[in-house]
Amino acid sequence: MSETTQKSKDSKVYFPGLNGIRFFAAFSVIFHHVEQTKWWINDPATNQYPNLWLSMFCDNIGHKGRIIFFVLSGFLITYLFLAEINKTGTLNLRKFHTRRVLRVWPVYLIVVLFGFLLLPLYTNIPYHYGVSFNESIQDGYWLKFGFFFFMMANIARFLWQPVLGISQLWSIAVQEQFYLVWPFLTRLFKNYFLPFVIFFIASKVSIEVLLKIYRENYEWFPNQIITLNRLSTIIKWWEIFAVDQLAIGALCAYLFFHKKMSILNFVYNKWVVVVTTIIYTYLFFIKVDFYGHTFVEGIIAAVLMLNISTNPKFPVKLENRTYNYLGNISYGIYLFHNIAMITVLNYMLKYSLFSTNDIMFNVVFYAGTVVLTLAISAFSYKYIENYFLKLKSKYEVIKSTRNQLSKSQNA
Repeated sequence: MSETTQKSKDSKVYFPGLNGIRFFAAFSVIFHHVEQTKWWINDPATNQYPNLWLSMFCDNIGHKGRIIFFVLSGFLITYLFLAEINKTGTLNLRKFHTRRVLRVWPVYLIVVLFGFLLLPLYTNIPYHYGVSFNESIQDGYWLKFGFFFFMMANIARFLWQPVLGISQLWSIAVQEQFYLVWPFLTRLFKNYFLPFVIFFIASKVSIEVLLKIYRENYEWFPNQIITLNRLSTIIKWWEIFAVDQLAIGALCAYLFFHKKMSILNFVYNKWVVVVTTIIYTYLFFIKVDFYGHTFVEGIIAAVLMLNISTNPKFPVKLENRTYNYLGNISYGIYLFHNIAMITVLNYMLKYSLFSTNDIMFNVVFYAGTVVLTLAISAFSYKYIENYFLKLKSKYEVIKSTRNQLSKSQNA
């Protein structure tokens, strides 16, 4: 393991390639949501806005982008936890939660406020069930707002129709719920971290499997409170509450931090990478709903992430100025892309732009979404996020950076 893999020239923790991974993950989610939105507005009778939403590839690519974010997040943050414990003997929870709030909450709250207060004022997007998003948001408006504001969007996802422009925030909510307790658990089990994280992952996956077995054999043990529909909803919620994928990233951090080379060399083996890549590609084109699929996809993402960011012999390099910059603004890309997309779509529908030309409609829709997303994200990073990143650096015990080429940009 080379020293430059862990640290940049100014001794900050740095992993080459992670920004490139962030960039590709963020853009896969854009494709996923553009096609989903075209499906929402499409009238099946006329098929005016044909889309790829019902294809397995389109559905899977967005989820796999999100999985990469989860594994990467668990890896980097837990690595910093382990480094802090190694340096100080403990983990400062107050400083961690302060850093987390400064990094995540400012832009998150801006997006929530924009989605509830401003977006409905200038958009009126139809929904394929006959009720527009503007109409649906009024039903339980303040209750919905409270769920999003207090990082419970993953629960809101199953209670109401999607809230236009901010439906993607459910994954941020899952991460924040995880990190509410993960640093405490890491500190508590610091001397037994490996068996703890394995137990944590196994427990999460086992519950998912048991719930699915119960659903398949529901007629044996029917329940008036947990009906079959409610059981299916619980299973879906438990699957998107993918803390096992965050913990898989944490497991990778432990293996890399403690130089468990026997396992890492297995992960770096070219045939392991080839087989993993083949399986990963195959999973893009099938319905991914088998037992323990969140665990399997998390492991695949972990193998690819470790090779890209920590294996100096891996042929795929995602390390250059462009990837670094796009990776740095990837949080904004993820949070703002739906607002940008709905804004572009609204004006295309309002003025009937290319409504009879599918090719031009898609070209303008995609190009407008990407350009506006990048512009908003760049502005956010320079004028909003950087301010809070500088404040965040004051609470860092272990210094980290998201850009080896810039000493002022923090993870």
